[in-house]
Amino acid sequence: MSKVSYIIRTMVLVVMVVVLSFMCGLKLMQTQIVDGGKYLELTKTTYTAEQDVEATRGMIVDSSGKILNTSRIVYSVNFQYSQLKEGTENDIIYRVLKVLIKNGEKWNESLPISKTQPYGFMGGKDSAVEKLKKTLKIADYSSAEDCMYWLYKTYDIGDKYDEDMRRLIAGVRYEMTIKDFSNRNKFVLVSGISDDTIHELKELSLMLGGVDITESWERVYLDGELSAHYRGTVKAISAEQYDELKKEGYTLNDVIGESGVELALESTLRGTRGVRTITYGSDGMMISDEITKDPVSGNSVMLTIDTQFQQLVQDALNYHIQWLKGDYCRRYATAYLGSNYLREDCEAGAVVVLDVKTGGVLAMASYPNYDINDYVADYYEVMSRDHSPVFNRALNGTYRPGSTFKTITSAAGLMEGKITTSSTIFCGHDYTYYAPGFVPTCLGSHANIDVRDALMYSCNIFYYETARRLGIDTLAAWAARFGIGTDLGFELKMETGQMSSLELYEQKGLEWHAGDIVQAGIGQCETLVTPLHLAVQAMTLANKGVRYTPHIVKSVYNYDFSQKLYDKEAVVADDISVLPNMTEYMNAIRDGMKRVANRDGYYPIPNKGYVNVYDYVGVGVENVAIKTGSPQVAENVFNGAIVGFYPAENPEIAIGILLEEGELAKYMVANIIKAYVSGTISTNCDENGVPISPV
Repeated sequence: MSKVSYIIRTMVLVVMVVVLSFMCGLKLMQTQIVDGGKYLELTKTTYTAEQDVEATRGMIVDSSGKILNTSRIVYSVNFQYSQLKEGTENDIIYRVLKVLIKNGEKWNESLPISKTQPYGFMGGKDSAVEKLKKTLKIADYSSAEDCMYWLYKTYDIGDKYDEDMRRLIAGVRYEMTIKDFSNRNKFVLVSGISDDTIHELKELSLMLGGVDITESWERVYLDGELSAHYRGTVKAISAEQYDELKKEGYTLNDVIGESGVELALESTLRGTRGVRTITYGSDGMMISDEITKDPVSGNSVMLTIDTQFQQLVQDALNYHIQWLKGDYCRRYATAYLGSNYLREDCEAGAVVVLDVKTGGVLAMASYPNYDINDYVADYYEVMSRDHSPVFNRALNGTYRPGSTFKTITSAAGLMEGKITTSSTIFCGHDYTYYAPGFVPTCLGSHANIDVRDALMYSCNIFYYETARRLGIDTLAAWAARFGIGTDLGFELKMETGQMSSLELYEQKGLEWHAGDIVQAGIGQCETLVTPLHLAVQAMTLANKGVRYTPHIVKSVYNYDFSQKLYDKEAVVADDISVLPNMTEYMNAIRDGMKRVANRDGYYPIPNKGYVNVYDYVGVGVENVAIKTGSPQVAENVFNGAIVGFYPAENPEIAIGILLEEGELAKYMVANIIKAYVSGTISTNCDENGVPISPV
């Protein structure tokens, strides 16, 4: 290449660079100066919104791994705030509701006003009505009709819709308001829709701007009648709850444990939400939609309960109550026990069975029972049933323990040296210490009687005198060591009950009389316990003074059970077994309880005569230790109570039973022990299936 050609080519390149640089400068000037305002505005109007991504709730399983409460994927109809054009809300809600109504779907709405005219406030919704009026900023005295007027006006719901539809649209719009519908919070209208509903809504998608169909989860309760009282349920967070729960990171679209294990283990089961980040342009169009933080599923909980044994205990409780109400029991009581033993009004009761060595709940049944799925589907119908089936009598029913408390009075008397294992107290039917003003009696006249026979015959005089010698403060202190009147430390919400004492009487504004101590000594007075307290008392006796904290959680795992996170360890709540002579004292009480089983366990079996029920079901009467009670509720009204453990010599299970206006629980104990030993119970029925005997 010649020198001239080289110079020419170089000059051309230089000119091209200069021209291109000039053009880029012009473009940059155009962007920064001429169109700068335009691009600045775009920057201002482009925004991102973050939404929560639900975490799957952990499972609840029994001790064998059988699933009780779990979650399933369902489809939800959601409204997205940024995509819902202002002024179109009512029309879009109208179109969605028409599809939901056609397909029988139910949607989220909590407006406390009847759905048809004449409008009225719903009963039991006072706080919701108050919140509605505050939200609408109307007077406290406003009627339901006034509220509807202001709802229509606030949300511009015109009369182009028929009145029924106007009311429904108003309910959805109000729900959006109290659920804080915004860029941050989508509004979930309905979850768990059918395939037909999904298809119809998708066909209308071009007319449903702002409506989004997504996957979510729904709680599922398998075998709904099994362990209904303690598994628990979940519910949507109410606006009232949200004011407090938002501090803990909850949103208005979350669900929370409502009762039972679901409530008690909420933080364990809940999981951690993820984040969905949506970016929109200035024209409102979506630029990107991605999961920027993955949700973490909640942990799963394994319970101490074996559902097979639980079902048998539930059946035994149901069977016994049905037997008590039948003609056969009536004739039996009249012929063999006397009419005062009739308990045909028994409509409710509870049973708790504990693992003696750990305090773990093996079974816990409350009667009447219900199906969790019925409760979820129609809360008000289940709550309106007779005898309050949702009420968990095992944990929240409080009752006088009656003569079952005599085991504690025995232990206190022995440990304080007020009686010995061989000393006797004279029973002549009447207790005359406070005569003539107060002369309580015994059902029999037992002459000189020691602690073993006093338990066997349930001699009131023996325990009147023992309690008097102890005094109420000492008796109450020892009762507390058996768990009576104390918080047992159980995971689920329960009543603590109460122990008669001077302090309790003062709190209640009652006057303490010297003779009240003798009533306290036989489990009457103001002492109240739950059936779980009875079972804990039985466990402490079985362990010769070692009381474990009762618990229902066995272990916690990650969501899919691929990793165990921890086991619930047995915790000793109190231990009096190390005190001097305790083994001797507890053996004497155990011997007395064995005598109760041997004396009171007989029943007339057809063609066999009188047979002890414990032998009859194959567990052996010599292996059973029980103490019965018939605590008085009112004049001529008695409950039935029992504490016991099995086997008597090396106990494995402890049992507490309370029957409201019931009796003869000793026969039910035989069935529970049979269920534990053999996996079956006895149900002797006639040709029509009517129970004719307790075993």
